[in-house]
Amino acid sequence: MRIASPRPLASSMPLPVLLAYAILAVLSVVMSVLVVLRILDWGAANSRANERLTMADTFGLGGLGSMSLSQAVDAPSPIEHNEIVAYYGSPRTPSMGILGQHEPEDVADLLAARAATFDALLPGSNVLPALHLVYAIAQPQSKNDSLYLQYVDDRTVRQFMALARRRGFALILDLQIGHSNALDEVKKIETYLEEPDVFVALDPEFALGGSVKPGDAIGSIDAADINAVQLYLADLTRQHHLPKKMLVVHQFQLEMITNSSSIARDQNVDVVIDMDGYGASDIKEVKYQRYGAASYAPFGGMKVFLQHDPDPLTERQLLDIRPRPAFVVYQ
Repeated sequence: MRIASPRPLASSMPLPVLLAYAILAVLSVVMSVLVVLRILDWGAANSRANERLTMADTFGLGGLGSMSLSQAVDAPSPIEHNEIVAYYGSPRTPSMGILGQHEPEDVADLLAARAATFDALLPGSNVLPALHLVYAIAQPQSKNDSLYLQYVDDRTVRQFMALARRRGFALILDLQIGHSNALDEVKKIETYLEEPDVFVALDPEFALGGSVKPGDAIGSIDAADINAVQLYLADLTRQHHLPKKMLVVHQFQLEMITNSSSIARDQNVDVVIDMDGYGASDIKEVKYQRYGAASYAPFGGMKVFLQHDPDPLTERQLLDIRPRPAFVVYQ
């Protein structure tokens, strides 16, 4: 066995060389830290940019990608630049529509898939999904058979608002009016309407006088009621520098909107007349021409009843209707 002899120790480096190596090592550490901080700052900035996109592009807001919440009046509402596809209902009442038949996140997934189907059929166009939440529900009161309204609680509304924003949807709050009047009921949701991505719908079917119960008669509102709501919404957009508000009004009988020819056009509100009745597809298309495509309807809508229509209109059939419905809501 050969035993290796010990190697001689290396001679000591001069002090200036050692200092140079030390300085280089410190600089290397500093540069590494700066690179890491730069990456983190870029990530935060990118996250903030994504938030801005969510508040403008993803929500639609008229398709104005550069729009912020503080920008101005006269901006178009979503329906001017998008095909709106909505899912309707009340979270606690499955019979009222799809929003009450699934968990909110599952509804959002189903809605996103439905919107994607429309999007594939509309190359070059924008499709904006919307959650259509029935906020005020007209019910018969058991004690004296008078009509009263049951409201969705604030926590639930804000949960749906947060869900809509997280998924890039609009939110529509639906009012059944009852024995109240349209303007008073709209004022009750002012705090929500101050948001740029929250809109309102009126349901004349349940606007009933006296002690008439829901189901016993079909209610109605007058053009003057719709115009009063438009003036209120227009004032709201000016006061809070909001984009145009969309006002949906459901109709499936002529008498549901009285004096319809007197419905005003306001530059800060886009009125949608939604053909709300259920039935065979050919009859619904005829009724859409009567209401959704009427001269008093700046924009037309069509409701599809997934459980009640005997032959629910397909996405392709809906898009082939002329004039094409700008608003499609599934119940």
